[in-house]
Amino acid sequence: MTRGSFFFGLWCLCVAALFIVTAIFGYSPFAQGGRSAARAGAYGPTHK
Repeated sequence: MTRGSFFFGLWCLCVAALFIVTAIFGYSPFAQGGRSAARAGAYGPTHK
């Protein structure tokens, strides 16, 4: 494996990790309300 492919794989892993972290914390740079509190687990719609 070349050094370039190693760094590309590391970059992809970091992007995926940041995506998961922002999904857990519900952070969006475009949201008007700012950041929400951290929640345990995945939450979907609460209506029936």
